[in-house]
Amino acid sequence: MKAISADTTLNDLKQRLGLVPAQSPDFFTEWSEDLPSLMAQEEASIERIKQRYDYHRADGLLLEGTINLIVAAPLLELLGFVDPPFRLKSPYGIALELEDPIETIRGFIDVLVLQDRLWILSVESKRTSISVPAAFPHLLAYMAASPDRQLPNYGMATNGDEFVFLKLSAESEAESEYDTSRSFSLFPQRHELGQVAQILKFLGQKVL
Repeated sequence: MKAISADTTLNDLKQRLGLVPAQSPDFFTEWSEDLPSLMAQEEASIERIKQRYDYHRADGLLLEGTINLIVAAPLLELLGFVDPPFRLKSPYGIALELEDPIETIRGFIDVLVLQDRLWILSVESKRTSISVPAAFPHLLAYMAASPDRQLPNYGMATNGDEFVFLKLSAESEAESEYDTSRSFSLFPQRHELGQVAQILKFLGQKVL
């Protein structure tokens, strides 16, 4: 796939690829209905990831590769996303710059896993947290490049603190609809990583 520029926006995707927000509340129910249960071993591993996250997060924001090292990578390995037929596609990473009233925030969007119909992106920065929605245009552009857009395509974006899922499905040759889940938090006292794991597990089954 061709590189995506750092300043790609949702409006760009609407004009270039015909991507529009879905209007039906039933368009994206895969993140909230009929989710599979987690096995005891999976729940125990998720609890260890939570504890590790709390330990390191207490020192401040999780910057650079720390997100992938202590949260994303262990979760994806636990659920089988680093084994066939899934593939790591880190070379697709994108540099990101956001204008802030105080300073320009520079970060990096790392493409972690790909399986034609499922993309997972991690948003990292050096000095401050970049919100997950900043990755939506890039994630949707990758999803739109699926060889079969007639089938639903899914994605997940995370910055280590929150996780959001996306769905994209073609309504016609000229137009595709997309929608997002609610944000799932890994902040202390919330710890919704279990729900994140259930959704990922379900989506992984659907695209296979």
